[in-house]
Amino acid sequence: MTLSSYHRRLDTVTHTSVVALFFAFPISLSLANLLMVWVFLLWLLSGRFGQAGQLLKTNPAACAALALFGVVLLGVLYSPAPWPDIQNHLEKYVKLIMVAVLLFVLAPVPAWQQRALLAFALAMGLTAATSWLNIWWQLPWSESQNQGWGVNHHVFGDYITQNVMMCLFVLLALERAWSGTVTWQRALWALAGLLAALSITHLSIGRTGFVLLLVVLGVFMLAQLRGRTLAMGLSAAALAVAIVFASSAPMQARFAQAWTEAGQHQTDNLSSIGHRLYNIETTTRLALQKPLLGWGTGAYHTEICHVLEDPAQCPSFSWHPHNQYLFFAAGHGALGLGAFLALLGGMAWQAQRSGNAQARTLLLGLTALLAVNSLFNSPLWSARESHFFIFLAGLLLSMAWASRRGSSA
Repeated sequence: MTLSSYHRRLDTVTHTSVVALFFAFPISLSLANLLMVWVFLLWLLSGRFGQAGQLLKTNPAACAALALFGVVLLGVLYSPAPWPDIQNHLEKYVKLIMVAVLLFVLAPVPAWQQRALLAFALAMGLTAATSWLNIWWQLPWSESQNQGWGVNHHVFGDYITQNVMMCLFVLLALERAWSGTVTWQRALWALAGLLAALSITHLSIGRTGFVLLLVVLGVFMLAQLRGRTLAMGLSAAALAVAIVFASSAPMQARFAQAWTEAGQHQTDNLSSIGHRLYNIETTTRLALQKPLLGWGTGAYHTEICHVLEDPAQCPSFSWHPHNQYLFFAAGHGALGLGAFLALLGGMAWQAQRSGNAQARTLLLGLTALLAVNSLFNSPLWSARESHFFIFLAGLLLSMAWASRRGSSA
């Protein structure tokens, strides 16, 4: 077998595996982990490390992702944490490497980029369809065991992660419905987007999904509309959101509960909102004690217990602070927080440079989702959410790179 023939066959296996990865990760965490390792090994076997270096020179977001993992590695050197906590962080954040690996694998092949995106869309379409069918029937692969209207119907993982991923699917469906040229396909995408959005607002008890749905609707409007059309679109969207909220009893109940919990957070710091508000206070205090480099990789889980007013509450507050910015600031100081902000900034910058309207819209949407979600969750720490953000970042950065302005690529 010649070297060129070897590379062609290896590329086919690698690209097919990437498509399988994008279908698998919204559905199966264990299968996604296996495919992730498999894709990484296939890239190593390709031996195209020189090409990888050239790609990194024009991809600040991928460089920032690698730098962020480098900060995590650096934090091992001075961390007082026990090894199991350090190991847990290394296992969580090593996935950041996949931002660059997926860029290396997919950047030269636009056709496979679209296949990977379609695989993700199919997985989310299956999830949305199951959520709706669960109103009447209990499907064997669904996590929730409810039937009827007004109750939670999440399918894979948990409802928060499902809604986060579903928001990007809504944005994808809107973009396809807006930019498509075939009438029936545009109508089908519009219907898929509507049903996916309603699965967030009416078939879920989560508040995060509703907030992030507003974010992607805003991104879509800002990316696609201009001038008076933008103003009219934003007004129409605001009216639609108000109608949807008024018609969703579960959503109204959840936001009413959030208001109550916020008002009572001084006396109840274990409620959903009270927990997050107390995390902001205590994790900020912890981060300010070592503002430059932080406490080190994995140290949060033990050091946070020293700043709690009641040390007996340590088991309730030692997993993560429900805030990715503060999580990096406490563990890795200004260096870690700066690397995370560089990742967000690099993604937004590369989106704006893209000449591909779809890549620009989706990458801006993913960046906004990560930035906002990180205010009240730790999405790069959560196993399934980190798959979503890291893998989609690699895919969308490759799409944006292939169509970057000022390039002949």
